Amino acid sequence: MDPRRVGSRSRTAPSSGEGASPRGVPRLLVAALHSGAGKTMVTAGLIEALRSRGQRVAPYKCGPDFLDPQVLTVAAGGIPARNLDLWLTPRSRVREAFFYPGGRAGPSSVRVVEGVMGLFDTDCWGTSTLAVARLLDLPVILVVDGSRAVESVAASIRGAATLAGPGRIAGAVVNGVGRGWHANTIRRAIEERTSTPFLGALPWDPSIRLPERHLGLATPRTDPGRQLGRSIRRAGSWASENLDMDRIEGIMEAAPPLDVPPQGVTPGGRKAPGGAVVAVARDPAFCFCYPESLEALERTARVEYFSPVRGDVLPAGSTALYLPGGYPELHAAELGRNEALRREVRAWVHDGHPTYAECGGMMYLMESLTLSDGQRFPMAGAVPGRTEMTSRLQGFGYAEARVIRKGLMGPRGTRIRGHLFHRSRRWVPDGTRWGFSIHRKAGGGVLRDGISGPGLLASYLHVRIDCQLPLVRSLAERGSQG
Repeated sequence: MDPRRVGSRSRTAPSSGEGASPRGVPRLLVAALHSGAGKTMVTAGLIEALRSRGQRVAPYKCGPDFLDPQVLTVAAGGIPARNLDLWLTPRSRVREAFFYPGGRAGPSSVRVVEGVMGLFDTDCWGTSTLAVARLLDLPVILVVDGSRAVESVAASIRGAATLAGPGRIAGAVVNGVGRGWHANTIRRAIEERTSTPFLGALPWDPSIRLPERHLGLATPRTDPGRQLGRSIRRAGSWASENLDMDRIEGIMEAAPPLDVPPQGVTPGGRKAPGGAVVAVARDPAFCFCYPESLEALERTARVEYFSPVRGDVLPAGSTALYLPGGYPELHAAELGRNEALRREVRAWVHDGHPTYAECGGMMYLMESLTLSDGQRFPMAGAVPGRTEMTSRLQGFGYAEARVIRKGLMGPRGTRIRGHLFHRSRRWVPDGTRWGFSIHRKAGGGVLRDGISGPGLLASYLHVRIDCQLPLVRSLAERGSQG
């Protein structure tokens, strides 16, 4: 892989049949050696800069992330960012998602992928950013934080290039540098002491940052002032002015051809008989949902969206309910004021209608939510118990759940891959019926989760619904039967 060679690749739509011929796909992956190096800001700026040069960009994010993809979606002009996750989904599905991004992207789009954590992190599980780069033969642009180092930046780049393997790291971008002597010295060190092309130094600028909110970056749904869009536009100018964009486009064009996978249909079955209607909460309090999860439901039932925060009640004719995760703690007052929906959801669950709730959705189903400042707000009261916010993460990382009680996720023994990320604690009474046990990848230990009942499953675990066929069928087919 020679990053200096600019290829002339065909961008015609690939065949969906088996044995399709290899095809050139202009692409790159933006990675770092640790979190906090600025890779989300750099990725968003690169996407904006590429769009200003006439490129249509399909954005992607490695790993189980709900926030960064929303930022990349804005940077890409509304083209939805897809997650490439080797734990939540099979390798074949990752390849298919990369070739067929859906939405308004189209097969001719260039692909820009943002890594997760450090380039090598979780490589022991085969789920790292580097593992994704190897699977899709992605040239890697390494973002290095230069704010607290000078020549030592070159050592980091050289070490990363050695561990990543020949040709994998196609260039380096140094972030947060001072102007003049600092930037020039870093550049000389990289050019003299490494074989990795230097692609530019991004000067530290306090105005070039993505806005942050509770638990992470602001999203379009939590940024009514549109600060996010303005920050991305500034980041695009920042990248255009300081990076060698011609060389970066050359790296993308020179990426090797890939064998085109067949375009299948994500498992989920056909439309359920009887007119199933899945009600899905969708607003700033319930915004953590993978697009593929919604697409799987839309293939099997009619999906009706509603907003608990705005005062909506359940859509008429609903046969099943899905409450995704999100930020109920930021909108606890509005959720508490919507008494009509709280009564309706409580009766809905008690009547045994199919109900699936993840993390924030589970918190809404409980009796109350206490914020970190001690304020307590009533929730739906469909599930005995309460939750309270804490200042520290209570659950984080990949996990495997094993069904111990037959329910929406399938029969006993079914294995479910998911991930945890929450800063709340849950208090439930003795005798609570648990649907599965959770085995964490990091740190070990076994937890009980999945509050279950007739038609109910509510847990802290986030999953890709499109990878859980029993759940899709439970919400669509069972719901349509009343």
